[in-house]
This record gives sequence, structure tokens and C-alpha cells, in this order.
Amino acid sequence: MTLTRSAIAIVGSRGIPGRYGGAETFVYELAKRLKEVFDVYVTCETDRFKVDAFEGIKRVHIWARHTPTITIPAIYDIIATLYLLKIKRDVRLIYYVTPDGAIASILARLTGRKVVVNTDGIEWKRLLERMEFVSWRHKLIYFATAVLMFISEFLSCKIPHITVADSMAIKKYLEQRWKPKRVEYIAYGIRYLPKVDEQKQKVILQRLGLRQYKYYLTIGRIVAENNMHLEIEAIKRAKLDTKLIIVGPIDPRDPYVKHLFKLKEGDKRIVFARPIYDPETIYALRANCNAYIHAYTVGGTNPSLLEQLQFNRPIIAYDVPFHREVLRKKGIYFRTIEDLKEILIKFHRKNTPSIYSYDCQKKIFAWNFVAYKYVQLFKMLVPLQG
Repeated sequence: MTLTRSAIAIVGSRGIPGRYGGAETFVYELAKRLKEVFDVYVTCETDRFKVDAFEGIKRVHIWARHTPTITIPAIYDIIATLYLLKIKRDVRLIYYVTPDGAIASILARLTGRKVVVNTDGIEWKRLLERMEFVSWRHKLIYFATAVLMFISEFLSCKIPHITVADSMAIKKYLEQRWKPKRVEYIAYGIRYLPKVDEQKQKVILQRLGLRQYKYYLTIGRIVAENNMHLEIEAIKRAKLDTKLIIVGPIDPRDPYVKHLFKLKEGDKRIVFARPIYDPETIYALRANCNAYIHAYTVGGTNPSLLEQLQFNRPIIAYDVPFHREVLRKKGIYFRTIEDLKEILIKFHRKNTPSIYSYDCQKKIFAWNFVAYKYVQLFKMLVPLQG
């Protein structure tokens, strides 16, 4: 007897292939594994409505416009859900990868679809962190959006058939605050970069004007809750002859980016590398930094942090439960600018670079295992039919 593949949709990321942002990386890595079992649709935010395919994954494009100050993803999730339900009526399950989708998930439930929502981090706190760097007019907008996200977090624990938490700390938080119907812990996975030989790594570093173990590295979205400003302040106070490389998309109109440029004040040690999508360059940067700095505060398990585990470089992380869950005793933790400054000074005084091994952590976050957990979860909700 031949089993019929169920059609499932993943909604809430900007689309695939992933660039920067945890949701995009997560969706791409998950979808390319789920397609072996399900017919997978992924909604993508672009400039028009259309359907195409990418690596065997069906992409459902919707129109979306992102501004440098603020966007409200919940609106795009509603548009994506309506368009998806109109053109792909065979979809039996919709997985919303951020809590913004909780409002749109009401539509999916009303039409009889199974619904899963991932709450990601504590998303409403992101807006509160960003309020410090915007005008009073935008503060009101940010606060209103934070309230909407707070409501979405509540709904993400009440509307779906199953709520997913990407860290045990988030799972505990949701259970204590909202008492969801059912919450399952499923982590993110590590995206492994293709190995680059040492000679090519040297060439890449030379092209970038960098020396091995003579710089600190951060890769990710340049937003307030990721605390690049703390890193810049610490480097400046430490007064070390070493660089801080910040890799991520930069919009010079963004209030937080303007704040970072002001902090930099022409300091040549602080380098905004802008987006780098070449995997070999990313590999060389990650493999040869003196240490990787991860100052995020409100997310759950972050893909950029997990990606760094494949290299034997020290990781300096902001001291929150999400990061301790990933790094455990292998992490080096800080809470203040002064903490980070002292850590950097200690690293600078060492004659030889520190070597760390994250082998135990890498086993926990293997993508095939993560995908297996999702397959079992989705099969339970939409069993394959004969």
C-alpha cells in the first residue's frame, strides 16, 4: 500500500534561501529535510504574489515591504495564510515559526488545518530594547507593537494544537506564564559550513585585512537586543590593539545603526563588514577569530551561536539561560561592559590562543535529529494516508 504524502506549510520567515536572521536559517535547514517525508510549502516575503520551487521546496511568494524603523510581521502572516489557503487547499498543517503568526493561525484553525506555533524568543521584549534608540513618535509605535507581540505570545500558547519552544528555558517560561495546552521542546540545529583549507583561509583573511587570532567576531542582525553597542564600548575601554568585526546587514537609516556609528567615532578597530553570504568567507572568519562574542539577550536558541560551535574558538556570551543551555561550562559569560572589557583584556594577555571543544553540544543540536523530532510531531497531527 502506498502512503499519500501530507502537504504542510511553513509560515513566518522572510523566505528561503536564508540570509541573516534565525527564522530564515531555521526554515531552510528544516524544510530541506522535511521534503523527504512531506510536500513542503514555504511562504516568502518578496515584491509580488507567485509560486515557484527551490531545491524541491515549493515557495509561495507574498508581497511585503520592510521599513528601516519598524515592521509588523503579523500582517504579512495573515496575508500569507489567506493566499496560501486560497491557492493550496491541500495543505493540512501550517507551522508558524514565530509568535506573530498566532493571530493568523486563527484563520488556519477556522478552516480545519492543524496548527503549530514556535514562540521563538521572548519577542515582545525585543521592541522594548529597541525603544531606547528611536524618536518619541516611534517609541509609541514600538510600545504598541510590543503589546501586540505580548498578546501574540499569549495566543501562541492557546490557539495552536501544539506550541514549540526552541529552548528548555523558553519552555519553562511559557509553562509558568501561560500554561499552554501542550508545549514541546525542539531545538534549532547547527548549520555546518563547508570546510576550507588553511591556505585558502589565509588568503581570505589577507583580503579582508585581518590577521589570525587578532580580531573578535560577531555575526547576526544589527538590532538593539543583540547588544553590539556593548561590544563596541568594551573594545574602546579595553584599549587593545585588536579589531572587532561585526558582520550583518546595515541600514544607515536605522536609529540603532546610527547610534553604533556614533559610538565608533572613526575607530578603525571597529569594522562593520556588512552582509557576507559567501560560506567560505564566513568559515574563515569564524575559524580564525580570537573569540566569538554573542551578546544577544532575548532570543531562545540562536542559529548564529550554534554555527560557531563547529569551530574550536572561545565563545563569550551574555549571561542568560538560553546561552548557558547551549554552551554550559564551555561558555565565558558577561553581564556588563566592564565584565566584557576585563574578559577581552585577559584574552589579549595570553601568549597562545585558547582552544575549546564543543563536541557534546554539537551532538544535541544535530539537524537530522531536530528534523526527526519535527517529522514525528507532524506525523502525529497529520498521519500519512493510504
